[in-house]
Amino acid sequence: MVYYITKTNPNLAHLPLDKRVLILPLITLQTQFIENLQEKLQACDSLIFTSKNAIIALNENLQSKGLKNLWESLPNFVIGQGSANALIALGLKADFIASSAYGDVFAQELIPLLKGKKPLFVRAEKIASKIPEILRENGIALQEIIVYKNILKILENPPELQKDSIIVFSAPSHIRAFLLNFTWRDSFCALCLGASTKKVAEQLLKNAKILQSPKLDIKLTLEFALKLESKIKN
Repeated sequence: MVYYITKTNPNLAHLPLDKRVLILPLITLQTQFIENLQEKLQACDSLIFTSKNAIIALNENLQSKGLKNLWESLPNFVIGQGSANALIALGLKADFIASSAYGDVFAQELIPLLKGKKPLFVRAEKIASKIPEILRENGIALQEIIVYKNILKILENPPELQKDSIIVFSAPSHIRAFLLNFTWRDSFCALCLGASTKKVAEQLLKNAKILQSPKLDIKLTLEFALKLESKIKN
């Protein structure tokens, strides 16, 4: 069985779902509305995203204030095809997509691209990467805004998870939410989307079987998980 840990009310239309995949919504995303958002955007000349949720939350902020036009002229630097796809869905585009799932590598790639610029990092309340520190240490005048929080959900009646299951985590907070609701079993395999998620899994899931998805895209990650599940069965 494949268990996909995700947020409440996820968009599942594009995902390869069948009876072997069970959705476990254990995270609620809470958008943080920024009072001085117009000032923040007018003071920057580029945007950095490491999560499609940040893109969605920024869009909610801008729509609530009628400021969507301020985004259209700003280049977007993202990590992962999922974030790039989120921009496309809003009629925007990614001007740069990281070559790697590692946040530190993304930061190093950004340094020459952002020299002399005033980027704004649009992010969650808690992040696992060291992107802000790396950019500032290399002379980038980075600003940050927090546009959403991850609220961990506790299930009243959590289901019994099957032995030898693959648990798909797409963010560090999803691991913490899982552990609030379930006990990790030795037969489970953690499949992590991105290097930061894998690093947190290694810290929280001691001696667990942990794999990193070869692609930073949830659709491809679930396809990979289903292939693993078939191998385990056979």
